[in-house]
Amino acid sequence: MINNIQILRGLAALWVVFHHSLGHFKAMGLSFLPFEWLAAYGYVGVDVFFVISGLVMAKTTNDIHTGKRVGLLFLSKRYLRIYAGYWPILILTIMFMLALDPEILMNKNIVGSVFLISTDMFELIIAPSWSLPFELYFYFLIGLLLFFSIKNIHRSFLILILLIIIKLSTIDFGKSLLLDLLFSHMIFEFLFGYYLWLYRDKFISLSAAFWVIVAVVSFFLGGYYELVGTVWRVVSYGVFSWSIVVIALKYEGHLYQGLVKLLKPLGDASYTLYLLHFVMFFIFFQLGIRTFMVNSNFAGIGFVAYILFIVLTSYLLYYFIEKPLYTWCTRNIKPEKV
Repeated sequence: MINNIQILRGLAALWVVFHHSLGHFKAMGLSFLPFEWLAAYGYVGVDVFFVISGLVMAKTTNDIHTGKRVGLLFLSKRYLRIYAGYWPILILTIMFMLALDPEILMNKNIVGSVFLISTDMFELIIAPSWSLPFELYFYFLIGLLLFFSIKNIHRSFLILILLIIIKLSTIDFGKSLLLDLLFSHMIFEFLFGYYLWLYRDKFISLSAAFWVIVAVVSFFLGGYYELVGTVWRVVSYGVFSWSIVVIALKYEGHLYQGLVKLLKPLGDASYTLYLLHFVMFFIFFQLGIRTFMVNSNFAGIGFVAYILFIVLTSYLLYYFIEKPLYTWCTRNIKPEKV
């Protein structure tokens, strides 16, 4: 993986963590406007994830052989990557919920949570997992291209884009959960990343100032017009995410190596961090840790310490559980030949 992209993935996960920590931050009587502003937009970390995922799919499949076996092997590895990292944390989350507040599980979609077939964060046991069905779906699309040895990917994606536009124009959101997933506007963000990699030389040849302006303008539009819950999210926060990924590619190899060594582990553990922080904040509240910190007059230091604890715990779970489990699950799956 490209170091800058891996680091950006980790920072995006941390941004999501900040977003979900904001309620606790305010409940503890803390106030720091720069952090509150940054955390308020932490949901954009998901858009960054989607663009990066599209880029990674293009990078890993652009020059490989195609065919039925390759397509199946690709899907096996990608799906195992998602589920092998997800299920252990899901089990851990359920255990803590049963121990601390079992009633919370009464209104959850167990099947949707286990198999990642629901995008409704309010009914999922791990709320941030709403984004994973989109990941799985895009993997499936790439797997189909490989399986059927489809050469003209541009035509295939153009057809998909047209179908998405038709769906968005004719069928209201919520009428069909399946169609909402299959023809979601969020797929555009994966395509942003996919085509960014295919034509990366052209994109990174443009000046950094240009991409900074694009990022600032698109982010401003998303915030000013509150586009996060609309189909226009992809042309605001999606374009913003695309822009910063371009900048990350443009400056690959330019970061101080000490900083790379410090931040790359955050990227390595980003998936675990993205999933684990939800139950960690649940524990933070249910066990009275938050109240204890406030009553003991070290709310600020305690809050920062707990965020660091979440990051450290995520890395340890990644290193000792997620990574070896995925390696074990894919031990008999040969890598795709380039």
